[in-house]
Amino acid sequence: MLGILSTVLFGTVSHTVPLYADENKVITDMCDKKVEVPVNPKRIACMHCVSPEKIMTLGGGDSISLMAEQSPWAYRLYPEIKKAQSNKGVTPEQMREMNIDFVLYSPGMTKEEPYIAAGLKTVCAFSPDKGPRNLDEFQENFKREISLFGDLLGPDAKARADKYNAYFDRQVKRILSITSKIDKNKRPSVYYGGLHSSLLGSQGKGSVMHWNTEVSGGNYLPQALDGNHATATLQQVLSWNPDIILLSGYYDSSDDPGNNPEWAELKAVKSGRVYRLPRGIYTWDHASGEGVLLMIHMAGIFHPDLFKEWDMIKEMKTFYSEVYGKTITDQDAERILKCLPPL
Repeated sequence: MLGILSTVLFGTVSHTVPLYADENKVITDMCDKKVEVPVNPKRIACMHCVSPEKIMTLGGGDSISLMAEQSPWAYRLYPEIKKAQSNKGVTPEQMREMNIDFVLYSPGMTKEEPYIAAGLKTVCAFSPDKGPRNLDEFQENFKREISLFGDLLGPDAKARADKYNAYFDRQVKRILSITSKIDKNKRPSVYYGGLHSSLLGSQGKGSVMHWNTEVSGGNYLPQALDGNHATATLQQVLSWNPDIILLSGYYDSSDDPGNNPEWAELKAVKSGRVYRLPRGIYTWDHASGEGVLLMIHMAGIFHPDLFKEWDMIKEMKTFYSEVYGKTITDQDAERILKCLPPL
């Protein structure tokens, strides 16, 4: 199929440039919509927050034209993304002028219609309406999203996606071989908060953190809430009185729950079992590919005696090397675990 031509004006000079330089292919996105996209996309607009992480970790960082600000570790390990522009305030018409190959979006976060009206292709990267109802569905849905990005980016990325999914399966099975034998009443009760700069900002039933916590052997208290992004009330948290509190890697670490008189009497706070979750290439608790590491990390927090032989630093170095093709040092791994930037 011949590439479509587009005329773009730069000052007084008119250029005719190919909108799609290569032949196209048809993919099925996360909303089960078939979309025709370039075989080798060169200009991707990421309007879905987690999409840049998926693209860069599958080797396609050069293809990102628009994205939100990324973590310091992303820029350190994937310097090619530094050329991408901020997606803030960019209109569909401006994207059209940039010859964007397709726009990655998620219903509920981004409206698809303005992009379609501007003649842009859209790819649904995540569908909140198709949330997993059980652990098996979560695993398949998560791997399907990784595979989608492999399909979008081409053969090399597809091979990386397959390698990631094999690692994911292997590690989840390994963790569950231990945690699946733990009675529900012997699992710690876990509250997760810290999204949107609030201790009450959480993820509800069927969310990534719900299933990550289940795999790791915890009882996830915010499953009482609806929605991927949910808000608890203080009264709910006080009534739950969690054994463990997990705070998003996005949360401001200077705002310690122990300094908040409304939280200070909670069991988790009094016992010192409040943990800020790691932030590496992306925040581990926010549908990151690093979420597979998070499950190992949380299993060690929930059940230290059962996972004392697991070397988290070694696991991280193996993951980044074998799956992402990146080398990190012991010090790098320790800083990521502590939610600290590179030195």
